[in-house]
Amino acid sequence: MAAHPDEAFTATATSRSIERSSGAIANSLVTLAKRSTVRQVTDQPRRYQYVPAQDASSATAGN
Repeated sequence: MAAHPDEAFTATATSRSIERSSGAIANSLVTLAKRSTVRQVTDQPRRYQYVPAQDASSATAGN
C-alpha cells in the first residue's frame, strides 16, 4: 500500500497480492485504520488507502 499511496485496496486484493487470508487482512485493515496508518475510503466494497506518516501525525494531533 505504501508503494501506491494514491490507490485504494480491498482486503481481497491485498490478500491475493501477499497470499494471506482475506479475513485476516480485513481484520488487520480495521486495526490499521484505528491507528490512522490506513483510512477506509469506501464502504461497499470496503477499500483502504495508505496514510503517509506525516498525514497520520497531523490526523491524530488534534485528538
